[in-house]
Parts: sequence; structure tokens; C-alpha cells
Amino acid sequence: MAQFDHHSPEFAENWRAIYREARAGGCPVVHSDLYDGYDVLLKHADVKEAFRDYESFASERLRDDDDIELDGGVGIPEHPFRIGFLEMDPPDSLSLRRIVNPWFSPRTIAAGRPRIDEAVTWAVDQVIERGECDLITDLASPFQCMVVLDLLGIPLDRWKAYKEVIDKEVAQEDDAIEGIQWILGDLFDEVVQQREHGGEGLIAQLAVAEVDGVGIEDDLTAELVLMLLLGGMDTTIATIGHAISHLDTHRDDRQRLMDDPSIMATAVEEILRFYSPATAMARTVRKPVTIAGKAYERGDRVLCAIASANQDEDAFADAHVMDITRSPNPHLTFGTGTHRCIGMDLARVNTELFLNAVLARMGDYEVLRDQVKIHDSIPHANGFTSMPMRFTKGEPSRPSDGTFPTFSAPRILPV
Repeated sequence: MAQFDHHSPEFAENWRAIYREARAGGCPVVHSDLYDGYDVLLKHADVKEAFRDYESFASERLRDDDDIELDGGVGIPEHPFRIGFLEMDPPDSLSLRRIVNPWFSPRTIAAGRPRIDEAVTWAVDQVIERGECDLITDLASPFQCMVVLDLLGIPLDRWKAYKEVIDKEVAQEDDAIEGIQWILGDLFDEVVQQREHGGEGLIAQLAVAEVDGVGIEDDLTAELVLMLLLGGMDTTIATIGHAISHLDTHRDDRQRLMDDPSIMATAVEEILRFYSPATAMARTVRKPVTIAGKAYERGDRVLCAIASANQDEDAFADAHVMDITRSPNPHLTFGTGTHRCIGMDLARVNTELFLNAVLARMGDYEVLRDQVKIHDSIPHANGFTSMPMRFTKGEPSRPSDGTFPTFSAPRILPV
């Protein structure tokens, strides 16, 4: 097996086969000398153990005895900036998550379904008369951007500026980092504005929130909002892309979902497992520990291969088969333990409602497969840059000037 590189074009094109070959080798761990060296945990049980044992496997960036920061965080190589409480560990991460959790609880997201449905209706209305669109940039990205900005409480008239940056980030364009820095600055200004004048979304609460009686600094609040924004965008867009692509090539699954929408939630879970929009998360060994039969020391880096764990034959019967009725489905796409994805219920519902709308209003769609573009590499989300599709033209369901939705359903607020 060639040197493992989860950022290579070969991995982006053939990650499923690469992981299958690695697992077939009989060793639950593979090593790579790239990016200063790291091991890859391949098996479901080992990835699950590492995710749950934050005392041994740190998400935060550790320091050595001379207080010098080690390579760390959830990316290999490490990300250029910290990603909120995704790169913190208890107790700090839990203090911040407690503030945010109610906004993403199952009850909150369930109550928000009518408003999310209005967002997807608006997105479909923008393209339905054309009979063709790019699923990623024309449909999934506007929809997801609208839902997330609305929940955060960012004025919706900014959605196109945010979408432009998100599209560049999804497409991994060279100047995407400049756009993210612009978003971070805009979020900082919004935090200050809403702390002074109030607001209707999550930002307004974070702006005045306290941890142990002390307010959260504006820089940290902006960092947390950026984490929620970016974390809620590209992975869900990738999930939607994989779903639409799969249902294009597996028309029997498409027809089954059109005939029985009640199984959509189960199908979404299998899409999340089989296509794994987040292929891996890194950890740094905090203290001597043994996992997968191998001993590690403080500072060692491991990559928890979510996509491999989700294909592990020891964890899933017929793991290589995409079964839209699979249940139970203990996939690790959202992680597990203290760092389990805070937005998982929003991602599930957004994908479910989006697919319901597309199948109801564009049920005869056809993906122009010779024009589909996947990511050249997978730094975070395993998805698509472009997915042109065509369908029978239809009529918008409600009048709109196309600028942004006119919501009538209640806001998504903690329940």
C-alpha cells in the first residue's frame, strides 16, 4: 500500500477502496510519515474508543513541558486557527456546549421543521422554472446557508455574501481563507451589535452569556459562531450531494422513497454511514495509552477514520451494501462522546426535508454525470464542487422576489 495521504486526489477519488484494502491487511492501524507522522485508526471499535476517551485522546492543542504548543487539534495537518469547542476538551468545552445545546436539541429542531421546510421551498422555487440547476451552488448551498444564518440570527440580506464564501470553501479555492477571515470579522461586529441592541437568534444569547459568572469574550463568541456556521454548511451540503447522486444511479431506491416518505429518516442515516461526509477527525495523545494493540506516548497523533469505521465489516452486516432501510445503524459520522456533533439533529432534518422537497417537485431529475466534480482533496468534507442536473420545469409555490424567504413559521428557538 502506498503512503497513506488523506489529502491526496487519489484518496478523494478512491477513499472507499483505500480503506477497504487497509482493513483487509489485517492490522487495525496504518502509519503515515506525512505531516510529521501519524497513525490511522481503521476499526469501528477503536475509533469509537478514541472519541470517547478525551482524557487520553485530546481534541485541544497540547503544550510540552516548556509551554510550547504541539501540533494538535482535529486536523492533520492542524488547522490554521482553532475551531471553537470542537478543539477544546472538558471542562471548557462542556461549559460552552451547555449554552449552545438547547438550540440544537431534538425537540428544538423538531419544532423548527416548518421553518426549515419554508427555506427549502424557497430554494426550490428559485430554480424550478429553469428545468436545470447546479445542485450544489444553486440549490443545496442557498438552502443550507439560509437555515444556518436564520438560526444564528444573522440578517438574511447578507446570505449571498456568506454563500459566496461558503461556495469557495466547499470548492477549496485558494482565496477561501480570505473570505472566512471576512466572515469572522463580520461575525465579531454582529456579536458586538447584538450584545448592545439584542437580536433574535443564537448570537444574541451568546453575546450576553456567562460562564461561571463571567461573560464570554467577543473573540471567542465570534469563533464559536464561525464553528457552527462552517460545521453546519459543507458536511450537510456534501450529504445532500451524495443522496441526490445515489438516488440518480439507484432509481429503485428513489421510487421507494417517493412511494413511502416515512422511511426517509432511516434512509438519511444510511446515507450518512455509507458516504461519510466527514471522513476523519484527528486526536493528540495526552498521556501514555494503548489502543488497537499499539502503545502511544504523549504528543503522538492519530487520525480517527470515520469513513473506514462506517464500512467496518465487524460492525455492520453487509457493510459494503447501501441499504436505505438499515436499522440499527450505529455509524460514527457524528462522532460519539463529549465531542458528538452538536448540530447532528439539524443536519438530519435538513437533509430529510430537502430530499422530500426535491422528490416531490423534481422527482424526474437527472444528474449530468459527465459534468459532476468532486473535491480534489478532502480536508474536511467529502463532497462535491459541482453537480449539474435537469428536471421537468415547474411553477414556484409562492410569490417571491428571490432575495430571501419571507418566513411565516415560528423561528427556531430553544424548546
